[in-house]
Amino acid sequence: MSARSNATSAGAPAADVAYLECAALTDLFRRRELSPVEVARAMLARIEQLDPIVNAVVHVRAERTLQMAAASEARYRSTAPLSALDGVPMTVKDLSAVVGWPMQRGSLALDAAAPVLQDTACVARLREAGAVFLGKTATPDAGGRPVTRSAVHGVTANPYSLAHTPGGSSGGAAASLAMGFGPVAVASDGAGSIRIPSSFTNVFGLKPGFGRVPAFPTDIDMPHSVNGPMSRTVQDAALMLEIMSRPDARDPYAWPTPFVVPADLEDPDLSGVSIAYSRRLGFAPFLVDEEVDGLVASAAALLEDANAVVTEDDPVWPVDPFAAFETFLQSGRAFSLGRFSLDQQQRLDSLFVRLALKGKRLLATDVYRAIADRMAIAAASQDFFGRYDLLIGPVMPVPAFAIELDAPPSASAEDLRWCPYTYPWNMTGQPAASAPIGFTEAGLPVGVQLIGRVGEESQVLRAAAAIQRRTALHLRRPPCVVAIAALG
Repeated sequence: MSARSNATSAGAPAADVAYLECAALTDLFRRRELSPVEVARAMLARIEQLDPIVNAVVHVRAERTLQMAAASEARYRSTAPLSALDGVPMTVKDLSAVVGWPMQRGSLALDAAAPVLQDTACVARLREAGAVFLGKTATPDAGGRPVTRSAVHGVTANPYSLAHTPGGSSGGAAASLAMGFGPVAVASDGAGSIRIPSSFTNVFGLKPGFGRVPAFPTDIDMPHSVNGPMSRTVQDAALMLEIMSRPDARDPYAWPTPFVVPADLEDPDLSGVSIAYSRRLGFAPFLVDEEVDGLVASAAALLEDANAVVTEDDPVWPVDPFAAFETFLQSGRAFSLGRFSLDQQQRLDSLFVRLALKGKRLLATDVYRAIADRMAIAAASQDFFGRYDLLIGPVMPVPAFAIELDAPPSASAEDLRWCPYTYPWNMTGQPAASAPIGFTEAGLPVGVQLIGRVGEESQVLRAAAAIQRRTALHLRRPPCVVAIAALG
């Protein structure tokens, strides 16, 4: 019997706890009206029954989950919870290490049975805070595609339309949240991998600024790639970020300044906040969906209703951000390829290998030119944010596309010029989030991107919370979940 099957003693998935927020769960734990073990069992049972619909959770270790939940339950009995997330169930993207769990990174080149001896830094902080890990979520090989598909785990579907992709590379995390597999998820973003699937699946995702969340072991995609929270509500993401960002001496680049959850996230007053709205974020992509355009534009009025001053204005890039980003991407893949044996290289994702081979042809001067361009891009952004507190615009030019594709029709997964709105903020190191802003007529979710100054995740969260309060889109459930609930 599988570890997942051992968790079914709780019976049918408990819909009454599946969509509770973190604060509601921990309040019930403190009042002894619910226990972390009961919730963990319910969540494991829910994953067993519902995950085959979307294929989002790739590793479950029920016995370890229940051990963590039992330890949390004991702390609540002695009125000594460790944090605001003690006992809260969550998933972890399979690019992050969790001691005692497999880490295959969506790759046939890696052995799922290889021992994992240390947690990723943010996972260690969550473990110390008493979080309960439900499972690890799907990712493409090395997180290298804007969809969630791998030769290891197959294809992950979008809960809001099973014929469409949830995006990537944190598509497993996004789909898990939409399906009610815990209120929060550990994810990562090197070019949009938190924001893209958040936009496609009606969840909230925050890419923190570089250095906000300690990183260890180090990632070759640094400083572009960071770990961050995904959740169904802004408030839950803020609680998670407070813990994920706690110090780790192993990361010399981690910020010494702690993140503090804003006190007014339930109903922020944005008086005095200056926001730029840009329809294209300084780019002219090859396609833009009209419905996406309209929904993103509606965010400006919502923020004005929260008393922000919104002005239409566009950042101006001194050089092509994509040219520099492409150099970093290809050279990073080339370096990573050299870490694999020839036998392992034969089992790597084909896109990974093609990018690596292009990277091998780059010169050192190409990389240094990209470094210089990144500095120019960051300086231009800093100048723009000297006039504004926040910038809002699209996450993606299109809603979710067909599940069998790696990019929209007529675009290429190998050339990310078709989705230009996310990777620049990885290069500048600024915080950026995707917040739900609406649905197309076909029922596909759309997100709006909110970008803040370096170090000002709080301002991004406050603006996102203002949008959330005025839309309540976080209460909308995927059709497949609604249909199953109707069947009883």
